[in-house]
Amino acid sequence: MLKQDQEFQCFLVDNEYSNLVDQQETFKKIDKQTDSQFCNFLKNKILNDKNKLEQLLIRINDQWNKNQIVELKREEIFTLIILMFLKLIYRQKQFGGFYIINMDNLKRAQNQLCYQKMLCIENYIMLYYQNQDNVSNFSFDSDEKVIFKDQIIKFIKNTQNNEFQYKQDDDKSKQNINIDITDTRNEDQMNSTVVDFADEHIGGLTLDSYNCAQEEILMLIYPEALVSMIFIPPMQANEAVLITNIKKYSNYSGYEQSFRWKQQNNFINQCYNMLAIDAKPFSGSQMQFKKPNLDREMLKCYSGFLLALKYQPDQDISTGRWGCGIFGGNQYLKTIIQLTCFAQAKYETNQSKAKLIINASSNEDLIKFGKNLQQYEPVLNLQNLKQLIKILQEFQFQNDYQFQKKIIDYLSSLMK
Repeated sequence: MLKQDQEFQCFLVDNEYSNLVDQQETFKKIDKQTDSQFCNFLKNKILNDKNKLEQLLIRINDQWNKNQIVELKREEIFTLIILMFLKLIYRQKQFGGFYIINMDNLKRAQNQLCYQKMLCIENYIMLYYQNQDNVSNFSFDSDEKVIFKDQIIKFIKNTQNNEFQYKQDDDKSKQNINIDITDTRNEDQMNSTVVDFADEHIGGLTLDSYNCAQEEILMLIYPEALVSMIFIPPMQANEAVLITNIKKYSNYSGYEQSFRWKQQNNFINQCYNMLAIDAKPFSGSQMQFKKPNLDREMLKCYSGFLLALKYQPDQDISTGRWGCGIFGGNQYLKTIIQLTCFAQAKYETNQSKAKLIINASSNEDLIKFGKNLQQYEPVLNLQNLKQLIKILQEFQFQNDYQFQKKIIDYLSSLMK
């Protein structure tokens, strides 16, 4: 039996790359807009050295298995996406519908969703080619030599092995946290760490023909994150993944089958981090209130928020209804879990100035609940939130109204 690091490794396909490039309708379309230079660019610069491509895949696999961190230049990211587009990489082990790493499904399918997904991929390829110098943020030094800034994209995993501990007499645990409530979406907060409501198989079903929930949408509008599916194996319950310095190449409307690609303005000057944390599915059951399940969600969320704040202590985390869609999580419980884990992560990073942005995506009930929480910001600190989690573990949940009232009553008692 192969070890996980071996069964997950991707390899280069032995094929004639030049012919493949010339056959692609997408590339022909781009070529018409770029005076027939694009295909030559791919053949002469991106795909011209098979040994270099093989070494890139080997380096990625080695970096991840040794250090749980992969660092890639934007051109390397672009190269990997072109390999995925042309079906030039493969993995020995299959993972069902997950971890599809080639784009044949999208190119062959005749449905509207695949067409819209392909528009996102094609838009990325076009924009990268047209703006390759700008997206690398280059400048010149005094000797007119090019200096590249901020072009490295990092993929980082945090494995949180220990339960979180804090000292009740420590003033840090009494520091209040700042929250914002919006009626928008996670990805609408510029230059933030955007929470990916991920599947344990990072990337979810982005490249299949039928699915387009929150994670799939993020992978399409931030397509540089797609390459995570080449080397990051399924996340465990105590693991989270941060993808840094990615750009938002597309915008969108709709969800699942109504998803539609839209143009994104001013993508060059904006950079985001994406934080992948996978919730546990509950289908609305009461089991999510049981201590083992609450502990699991707390550990997962804390692992992610701590990773994000340690990497960029002052960058806001933009989140929302984590695990509350098809996974059936209670949105009020998940909000309190995220507030508590954010307070824990702030405790660990000490001087962090970041705030937690809760995006309700026009969910009026959650907006109202969030506005209520903001009234109690003076007592939203680690000690009080940890006590609230204990109360919720013991509380026999009956309905949303009763549950919200229990939370607000507790916070109100602290203000007296």
